[in-house]
Amino acid sequence: MSSDTTIDNDSHPLSPEEQQRNLLLFGGCVGMQYLAAPVLYVGATHAVLLKELKASNVYANSPESIFMACTVVPVIVAALLPGVRWLKPLMVLSYFFAAVGTGLVALSVGLNLPGRIVGLAVLLQSVMTGLTIPLAITLVWEAMGRGVAESRRGAALALAYGGGPILAAIGSLGAQILLNGEILTWKLGTPLAFPGNYAVVFLAAVFPMLMASWLASRFVIPTVTDQNSKSQFSLLAGARDFLSDRLLLRIAIITVLLYAGNMIIGNLANYTQDAMGRDPKTLVMYGGVLRYGTKACAGLMLGWLMTRGNPRAGLLATGVMFLLAPTYALFATGFAYLATFQIYGAGELVGVYAPNYLLAASRPRDLRRNMAYSNLLMAPAALMGLVFGKVADFVGQRSDQATGYRASFAVCAVVMAIGLALTLIWLPRSPVSLSEKVTPTA
Repeated sequence: MSSDTTIDNDSHPLSPEEQQRNLLLFGGCVGMQYLAAPVLYVGATHAVLLKELKASNVYANSPESIFMACTVVPVIVAALLPGVRWLKPLMVLSYFFAAVGTGLVALSVGLNLPGRIVGLAVLLQSVMTGLTIPLAITLVWEAMGRGVAESRRGAALALAYGGGPILAAIGSLGAQILLNGEILTWKLGTPLAFPGNYAVVFLAAVFPMLMASWLASRFVIPTVTDQNSKSQFSLLAGARDFLSDRLLLRIAIITVLLYAGNMIIGNLANYTQDAMGRDPKTLVMYGGVLRYGTKACAGLMLGWLMTRGNPRAGLLATGVMFLLAPTYALFATGFAYLATFQIYGAGELVGVYAPNYLLAASRPRDLRRNMAYSNLLMAPAALMGLVFGKVADFVGQRSDQATGYRASFAVCAVVMAIGLALTLIWLPRSPVSLSEKVTPTA
């Protein structure tokens, strides 16, 4: 989305005060995304709601698959609207329409509309969130890159991704109180009956997105002096060059296999009934608290690892943790099952360290092209959500529901194990592009 203009850190066009303002706005936007995570991160909450409405496992897993499939949008926007003048308007609109999609679900549930209509509203919200939030994340990173000197960005990242997961944990805990009126065994009040409790949870997520939309409008973006408003790469030609590099192709395949772990969260949430003997909606947000709290701690430890290791070490560490989540869920029962979401939260950081490996394997001239196409790798992984739902339904109909869920966990674990094996076989510790003769189109 950026132009060719490079901002020199030693002579940044913005004053220190303006850069500090952008730093805080970046942290605020990311923080609002995390605060709305119980609804904005399409997956567990949506799956449990749809199961309450008597949907099949395939249908319950559909929202996350739809969301992931929409991650192509940032690449398309990067090609069609690369001008800096689009940066703030697109950010503002992205967060605003994410709020609208979430509000539609709250409205449909609050009006007690038929389950079929609520289900369609959930799917529509998945589409709108998938179209807007990946784009918003891409754009807010660009705003930080343009509006904050490199020497100051560490503080921005610490603020956003150190405090952000804590806000997500707080949001999940608040949503759990709204769903069943208690924290563990402490009764805090009488919640609304189903489905009104879900209406309040979705409504509560609207306000952080509206706040993020306002914050995005406050960024100070330096004036770009060059007038090159053309896209720096062709989508089709860029894809051909990307896939013709053997190392980049291998990274892409491994990333898709490991990203499959993102698609098992719906089944993990719905399995709570069988593993713990509790209604999933009474515990789904506790899983979120553990998920994001552990992610914050793991993020700090993995950052330390990266200062002493190599790009493959980070990819392997997060991949192994991600693999452990469905593997642990196969055997865990009772209260211990909640630890599944702790492991899962740490493993989700593979979504940081897989792109980091791709970044390390890219030549400078290819960086924009390669990172743009890295967004597309979630799309093929999205199909695995439907596969896991189908496995759970197929096996469950021939045995029992619990066995069906465990079968889907096993399939997920096998897929990710293949990805880890290929990481060890295919990827060097310090990646260097194997196709130095490829002429980049970027």
